[in-house]
Amino acid sequence: MLGSVLETNPKLRVENVSRVSAVVICLLILASSWRTEAGGPRTVFVQLFEWPWADVAKECEAVLGPAGFSAAQVSPPQEHLNLPGSPWWTRYQPISYQLISRAGNEAQFKNMVSRCKAVGVDIYADTVINHMAGVARGVGFSGTAFSHYQYPSLYSDWDFHHCGRNGNDDIANYGDLYEVQNCELVNLADLKTESTYVQQKILDYMTSLLKMGVSGFRIDAAKHIRARDIAAIVSRLPAPAYVYQELILGYNDIIRYSDYVGSGDVTDYVYPFFVAQAFLNQKLGALARVSVGPIASSDAIVFVTNHDLERSTETGILSFHSNKALYRLAQVFMLTWPYGNPQVYSGYNFKDFDQGPPVDNNKFTVPILDSSGKCNKAWTCEHRRPEVLNLVRFRNRTDSHFRVNHYWTNDTDRIAFGRGDTGFVIINSSSTKMTETLEHGLAPGSYCNLLDPSYEPEAKHCANPIQIGQGGRSTFIVPALSAMVLLSEP
Repeated sequence: MLGSVLETNPKLRVENVSRVSAVVICLLILASSWRTEAGGPRTVFVQLFEWPWADVAKECEAVLGPAGFSAAQVSPPQEHLNLPGSPWWTRYQPISYQLISRAGNEAQFKNMVSRCKAVGVDIYADTVINHMAGVARGVGFSGTAFSHYQYPSLYSDWDFHHCGRNGNDDIANYGDLYEVQNCELVNLADLKTESTYVQQKILDYMTSLLKMGVSGFRIDAAKHIRARDIAAIVSRLPAPAYVYQELILGYNDIIRYSDYVGSGDVTDYVYPFFVAQAFLNQKLGALARVSVGPIASSDAIVFVTNHDLERSTETGILSFHSNKALYRLAQVFMLTWPYGNPQVYSGYNFKDFDQGPPVDNNKFTVPILDSSGKCNKAWTCEHRRPEVLNLVRFRNRTDSHFRVNHYWTNDTDRIAFGRGDTGFVIINSSSTKMTETLEHGLAPGSYCNLLDPSYEPEAKHCANPIQIGQGGRSTFIVPALSAMVLLSEP
């Protein structure tokens, strides 16, 4: 969402924490999987930021489906603002609800949804319903002409909030609930979502996506919409849909997470800051407290970064572009620790805040995948890296053991924990090799480190297997800035 990185970012100070207490571990109660396929649960989804529809379809078939991803979140599919340079944030400035964007047209969108569903991957549409565009006038990607509060055959001046504050109707005080939900976020025309007419137009748009096979919705800028307005819309959807709401909140804001969970899951925006600080400050012992907050695990969307955070100037976050080594370890933690519903991220390389994806002469996003299925170097494709791709399997396989045992930490830069008798994880964020004898709960046998570059998932083979003997204790050697993830394979 344009402007979300300009808001006050929620932070949670990482304190010195000794060995986690049994009470904290007991808070990691069993949570149900999102969906269950014939081959087992699918518990992780990926945000394919700015991917064109044709490439999303190919990725579902070649990578996401076989790896066991539950879903792909795609960028907003509706007609968006058309500006020179094609900034990324124009996708978050709707002009109409026609399905034409730089990612492709309606036929291509339908084809993508169908092909992804055929291999067990749901499509979640990023849905912008808080506002329309934030410029005085212009044209949309499909040529629709508009002015700030006039959108032909859709919305007129009276369908928007005009809060009458700060000289320009913009939000100035994020501590004022009225301003946050009735004034404009950086000039974006704020829809009157309490209006029956506006709700119906939004409902019509979401319903059309459901009829095309879309399985869920990310509601952008949800904290700027009253919770009861969202409830009024999603409660009238004609078919079941997975709904999750973007709430850029701390744990003690004027807007509460609990206000929104009745309509769907919520983004735990404290999580990426808490996890990043634990790694950056070398206080991994604090990570055991990551699930001790006001959001139930079953309601929380967790992530290390997203399209907003990776562009933030904050030093207290991790991303593919800021600190690859610690970002990699943070993702290992997110995908192996039993809290929340994990969303991994995959975007493109950029040099400045506004830079959009590579586009052709007609401003359509250029293909990401070449004829061999490899990613164009402009794109990060980080969801294909071992710390993501192989750990999706780990998350799915350990879902029935949604709890921690054999927990250990040195309270600074090393942590280890088990997932029942199915998995064991060791993370070493220090600059030195780790050698430690630990209880693990695994049955004797030969195991592969899922992060070993030589690991072959289908063959369940690796060049350097880890031997686990009798007695429930083993000595593990983990290189600096690395991790070991062991999984009992069926």
